Amino acid sequence: MDIRKLEAFCKVYELKSFSKAGEAMFLSQPTVSSHIANLEAELGVRLFDRLGRKVIPTQAGDVLYRSSVRVFENLEQAKASIEMLRDKVVGELIIGCSTVPSHTIMPNLLGGFSRRYPDVEFSIHTGDSSEVINRVAAGDWPIGIVGREPVSDELTSEVLFEDENVVVAAGTASWLPEGHIGVGELVKLPWVMREKGSGTRQILEDILAAEGRTLQDVNVRCRVDSTSEAMAHTIAGVGMSMTSLLAAKPHIESGAVRRIDVPELAGKRSFYLIYHSGRHVFPALQAFVDFALQADRNF
Repeated sequence: MDIRKLEAFCKVYELKSFSKAGEAMFLSQPTVSSHIANLEAELGVRLFDRLGRKVIPTQAGDVLYRSSVRVFENLEQAKASIEMLRDKVVGELIIGCSTVPSHTIMPNLLGGFSRRYPDVEFSIHTGDSSEVINRVAAGDWPIGIVGREPVSDELTSEVLFEDENVVVAAGTASWLPEGHIGVGELVKLPWVMREKGSGTRQILEDILAAEGRTLQDVNVRCRVDSTSEAMAHTIAGVGMSMTSLLAAKPHIESGAVRRIDVPELAGKRSFYLIYHSGRHVFPALQAFVDFALQADRNF
């Protein structure tokens, strides 16, 4: 239904005159009449009764007018909200996160951002790195934080935080040999493995490939969907796991797990802030990007 025709209808309804409606809208009377005739044809009902010079709305006209008023009120509200979004740091921000940043980085990051910008609301969606990258690339989520750099010309990525890879096992794991463990021996021990698409798993696959091995060589006892699940199973003694030091640190400090000396699997890892380079950046999104990249890294 054409919005301009609805405007003409409302003016005729309010002014009870086609000619006055035309003057108010800077349209000729025939144009206004044509708009009303088209609406009546589209709806299949008469909207006005013409009694000489009088224009009287029909029952259908009354119904359409009430609905049209709500439509225009909603449009004005939307316009006002968009103007506010354009000019102020307000609105809802949807963020996709892989599991490590979702559980460790985001709470402190959002705490600090919310104190500075209290009018922004957040929806946080947690998935593996592949899912987050795909959803940001598809335009479903405007921004994401992931454990591996995306290979996509459409996405802009910035290093948000640098961490370490660690291999951990339960502090009470009786099956764990003492001292340094080589990769050849390590892959024979029981493992708790993250799901395909996880940034942590991809890092492990890349390191194993450099050693001439694949995941097929690893004794995987349990497969899980998230870092928190991996840590829970590791703490329970199901197997060892490779994870981020950021995620494992509190459990190492408490003695629930111990860090295993495996130089071949050690190394730095990065978490990336990603967003689609082709999307319009509203103030709330730009403010979050700026804040995140400048935030204190004491997570």
